[in-house]
Parts: sequence; structure tokens; C-alpha cells
Amino acid sequence: MKMKTLSLSSDNLSAFKQRAFLKSTYNILDLKFSIHADHEGILKIFEQAYERFKAIYDNADYHFYVITQNSPFGQPFVIFNNQLHLIYGNELIYSHAYMLILNELIDRIRNYFLFHAGVVSKGETGVLIVGPSSFGKTTMTLELVRRGFTFLSDEFCPIDRVNKRIYSFPRSLNVREGSLTILNKIPPKNLLVVKNIGRGSKLVMDIKEWKEGNVGTSTLGKYIFFLRGKKFYEIDDSVKLIDLALIEEDKKLISQLQMITNTKMISKTIVECYFVYRFELKKRAGLMFQEICKNNSQKILYIESISTDVPEYNSEPFLREVPLSKAIIEMMRNLRNRSQNSSLVKDFNSQTQLFMKVGEIVKQMRCYNLSVGKLDKMAELIIKTVEA
Repeated sequence: MKMKTLSLSSDNLSAFKQRAFLKSTYNILDLKFSIHADHEGILKIFEQAYERFKAIYDNADYHFYVITQNSPFGQPFVIFNNQLHLIYGNELIYSHAYMLILNELIDRIRNYFLFHAGVVSKGETGVLIVGPSSFGKTTMTLELVRRGFTFLSDEFCPIDRVNKRIYSFPRSLNVREGSLTILNKIPPKNLLVVKNIGRGSKLVMDIKEWKEGNVGTSTLGKYIFFLRGKKFYEIDDSVKLIDLALIEEDKKLISQLQMITNTKMISKTIVECYFVYRFELKKRAGLMFQEICKNNSQKILYIESISTDVPEYNSEPFLREVPLSKAIIEMMRNLRNRSQNSSLVKDFNSQTQLFMKVGEIVKQMRCYNLSVGKLDKMAELIIKTVEA
């Protein structure tokens, strides 16, 4: 199975586009876009995930066409920006199409800083929950909603560049099965199971299925809680673990990355039908690693920083205040629209200028490391801190 980006004539592209006779339109953070498909299954995923962003208008700024059937290339594809992108034709088709479209949209978000974080609020007091995958970010967000906070997002935190307000991003919840205890018993018919690339299966549901009327519109960020594990204070910050997922095996690229000083490949795994390489990076190796990956972006499915920290859900949690400089660095790491191709980054003269702008936002908030432990105790620590 080959994953390539193809440039075709306008006539050929037009012919393919005409086959995508189904359509949904959306407005996300000032981006008006439409998704066209030749099968209702593709649209169902987006409609359930982004139901609250659906909008009706004639002229979208961006158009995505997903063709799943009778492909002359032997596999499905997505057309965007006059290019044809081949995608997986197995059970990962929905996840791959979704990932490709979402990444294209994130790069075009210009008016907001988009952070990877859950957000709840009490009036004008916004609380951000930041943490690696599998550290319980969504579960913690929902527990606070259960205790009376207003839900704004469990995944993305958009902050306006001008007024610095946090705006709601009520995408449907993406929860692992272990989180369902906090959701009581949601009827199975209201849950959509989606198999994600590299992250297992998740259950997709709208917040209204659990608690109607608890979705807010905007707030001001006042607190950030970084979820940490048991080993966080023992970890050497100069060492990073990176997972690099390639659409197909590329020995030349892997060899090029291994030649970077202070870089070591420590494992290779075949997952489904793609390849995941884990690298250990020391000192300043990250900059060169990032540059090489940027030049080979069409070959890469995803790049993910892996936490060497370990959450212990049955331990006693504790809080420690975080110095402003470290909090800014951590939020920069969690800034989703910061790729070299993003419209946001292109508005700044340098990464230093971007860092300073993010710093202006973070310095308005109190920042804490929260060790992951018993859920009720973690919630009590957050509430006690916010209400102090």
C-alpha cells in the first residue's frame, strides 16, 4: 500500500470531485470549510465529532473531497488544494482521512493560539488541564464538570490573539472505555466507536449525551494544571523520546535521522500497516531532527513526543507551583498550530517572538504541576486552589 500525494490535471481532479455527491459544511474558529464524500460513512464521523460546528452557507473557504469507492489507484484518497492524497483503505480509512483534514485546518488557524488542553470554567475563571495522552485529561475535565464546572473543551483550547479570551471548542468527546465509569451508563446506540491511528479505539459522543446545558462560550484563563506522573521530578529534561510513524518503510530517511549527533533509534514496530520508530534524542538533537522531518513531511503519518513519566492512579496526588518560564515552555510544546507551514507562525518574525506572545498569555495564569493520583483527590486539590 503506497501513500503518496499526486498532482493531476484540473480535468481529472474535477471528474473525481463530481463523484463526491454528499456534503457537510462547518465553521471552526473562523474557518469555513466543506467536506464532500462518495459514502455517508465518512460524513458520519465528521458530523458526530463536529456537530456543534455545523453551519449552512454556499461559499466555503476550503473544500475537502473524500473518495472511497472505485479508486483507479487501488485505494481511497482525499483531494485538497488541487492535490490528491492517498489514504488507507482498511478500517483506518476514517481515522486517516480525519487526521489529514484536521491537520490541514489546524495549519490555517490564524486568529487563535490552539493549545492541546482540556478547559472548564467557573464564570470568568478558566481552568486548563494539560497532559500527555493516557494521563486522564478528558477524565479530569469531565470530573470537574460533574462537580459544577462548565465544559468548554476536552482536547483543544483556542485563545484569541487579540483579547486573550478562551473560546469554547465543543468537539464531541473522545473517551477510552476506561473513562466510561465517570459518564454513568450512556446507551451504546449513542456512542460511535472509531479506531484511531496509533492510539487505539475511542468512543465518540457529544457532551449533551451526558450533561445537557453545561457547554460554555468563553472565559478568561486563570489556572493551568499540568498532569504529571510519579517519575516526573526524576526525569532528565535533556533526554526526549519521539515516536515517528511512517506511512511506509524508508531506510534512507531513518539512516539520515540516526546520523544526527546524540540521536539513537531504540525500537521499530509495525502497527496495522504502518511503521513506528522510537528515537532517543539528547541535548540539541531535536532541532535537526525536526528539520529533517519537515523536509520529508509527505512520508510521515505523525510525530509524537513520548512521556517517560508514569501516572499512578491510586496514589495520593499533590500540587507544586510551576515557575513562569517553565510553564511557557510547556505551553509552547502543547501549541498545536505551530508548524512551519501554519498561518499563525507565518505572522511572527521568529520563534522568539511567538514565545513572547505565548508568554503574555501564560503570565496571566497561576500554573501548577498536579501529580496524577486518585481522581476525587485530584479534583478536590484543583477546586481548593481555584476557590482559594
